[in-house]
Amino acid sequence: MQTTVVGSYPRVADSREGQRLRRAVAEWERRELTAEALRKVEVGVLQEVVREQGSHGIDVVTDGQVTWYDAVSHFTARLEGMELGGLLRYFDTNTYYRQPRSRGKARWVRAVTVEDWLAASAASPVPVKAVLTGPFTLAAMSACPASKVQDLQWDLASAVGNEIDALVHAGAAHLQIDEPAFTLGKSLPKGYDDLAREMLQGKGRAKTTLFVAFGGVGPFLSELLDLPFDVLGLDLVQGAATLDALRKVDTDKGIAFGLLDARNTRVEDPMAVARTAYGFAGRAPLDRSFLCPSNGLEFLPRTRAREKLKVLVYAAKLVREATT
Repeated sequence: MQTTVVGSYPRVADSREGQRLRRAVAEWERRELTAEALRKVEVGVLQEVVREQGSHGIDVVTDGQVTWYDAVSHFTARLEGMELGGLLRYFDTNTYYRQPRSRGKARWVRAVTVEDWLAASAASPVPVKAVLTGPFTLAAMSACPASKVQDLQWDLASAVGNEIDALVHAGAAHLQIDEPAFTLGKSLPKGYDDLAREMLQGKGRAKTTLFVAFGGVGPFLSELLDLPFDVLGLDLVQGAATLDALRKVDTDKGIAFGLLDARNTRVEDPMAVARTAYGFAGRAPLDRSFLCPSNGLEFLPRTRAREKLKVLVYAAKLVREATT
C-alpha cells in the first residue's frame, strides 16, 4: 500500500515567509507587482509544497493546486465558449467558486495545468500526480440551460481529454479526475462511462484515478468500480457509509482509501487507520491501493496537514508489514 494526497494543500503557513503568496497576490491586485513576479512567487510556493509532501514520505504527491482560484473556474475560464459569473458556495465548505457560464460550444484552446505540473516535477523526488476536475462536475456547477447540459458535458469531456493528452505528452504518469458532484445524486450519471472513455482515450500508459469527495456513493459503488479507471478514490469520512458498501464487494481495482479527515484538525490514530485499510486484504489489491485524505488538505493549517501526512505514511507502513 502506498500513500498519496488528492489535490489541494495549504498554501499559507504561520511564518512571515509562509505568508508570501498572500502578500504577492494582494500586491498584484493593487498593480504593485507584475504578473511575471507573481508567477515566480507561485512557483516557489508550489515547489515548496511538493518538497514538503515528499519529505514526509508521501509516495505520489500533487502540486497542491497552489495557482488555482478554485476547482471549477481554474480550467473552465481558459476554455473558448465559457465565461465566469459570480461567486457560489463550493459544496458545504466555507470556500467559493466562480460559476462558469456556457456561451456556446466549450473548446480547449491550450494546456492549462502542464506548466504547473512541470514545475512541480522539477522539484519533486517522487512522482507528481496531475489532478483535473471532471466534466460532470464542471457541467453541474456551470450556468447552462437544462436542454444543453448533456452537450456541455461532452464538450467538457473532450476538453479534459485534450488536457490529459497534453499532460501525458509532458511526462505525467499519474492522473486524477475529481467528480465530487456524483455525491449529489443516488445513481451514476447516465452515460458517464462514455464520457470517461472520451476523456481517457489519450492517457497511454498513465495510471488513472477517479476520486469522489464530499459525500458517499454506496448506492452505485459497483457501477463506479466498472468505470475504466485504474484506481477508485473514495471519501470515507463524509461518505463513511460507503465503507459498508465497499465491504460487500470484491474488486481487482485499486482503491484510494480517503480515511483521514481533511476538514478536521483532529489527528487520527494510525493504528486505527491501518486496521480499517487492512480489513480489505483479499477483497481489494492493497499493493495497488493508496491511503489518502478524504479530500484536499487546503481546509487545514499547514502544521496539521503535515501531521496528517505523517499518519498516512505510518499507517501505510503498518499495512505493508501486516501483509508480508
